[in-house]
Amino acid sequence: MRGWTMIMILLGALQVSAQNTYTKASDSDPKAKVILDKLKATYNGYKSMEVKFDIDLELPNKPKVTQKGTIIQSGTKFQAKMTDQEVFSDGKTTWLYIKKNKEVQIMDAAEGASSAVMSPKQMMTLYEKGEYVYTIVEERTVGKDVWVDIEFKPLKKRSEYSKIRLTIDKKANKMVSLRVFSKDGSKYTLKVNSLTPNLKYDPAIFVFNTKSYPGIHIEDLRMD
Repeated sequence: MRGWTMIMILLGALQVSAQNTYTKASDSDPKAKVILDKLKATYNGYKSMEVKFDIDLELPNKPKVTQKGTIIQSGTKFQAKMTDQEVFSDGKTTWLYIKKNKEVQIMDAAEGASSAVMSPKQMMTLYEKGEYVYTIVEERTVGKDVWVDIEFKPLKKRSEYSKIRLTIDKKANKMVSLRVFSKDGSKYTLKVNSLTPNLKYDPAIFVFNTKSYPGIHIEDLRMD
């Protein structure tokens, strides 16, 4: 479950440079905002997108686990699949399928997006909510590309995250990776392998069909 939450809060790594003091959202780096605004505008221009990624999960005193996954988004609908979990949302309802438990949790979409998984477009709105202060911590050349690391620090002391680092290919205007450090010592790294925009999808793929999973336990957490 936390792997999905990470993907989404998507979006960690080293702490903000010690010589600077960042205590409120307005302290954020305006140069970083320009880069984030440009990437967000590109993502918002897509009618749909399919993102294939690897995610490394590093928990304290446990070996690193790497999983592959795919997120498909069309408008407010999305589908996300990993080795051990799948998430479906038709814009109104979200289904979280936990494979090893043979269980599906059903939530209202607004609730499910935050507790289960965010879509790529939702990832890019985090910096606008005033919950993080962010700055560029490094810009480097990787082959013919220019990668920019933007680091986010949560302003709420009760946040479970200590820092987040988003790496963007500045020239290609695309997300490269997202690293999240949790206060409990867990580390999550999401690496984007490919992003394909503007494909057409059957709306049925965004709905979890319980009839296709005989014997599955259904936990309905919706409000009504």
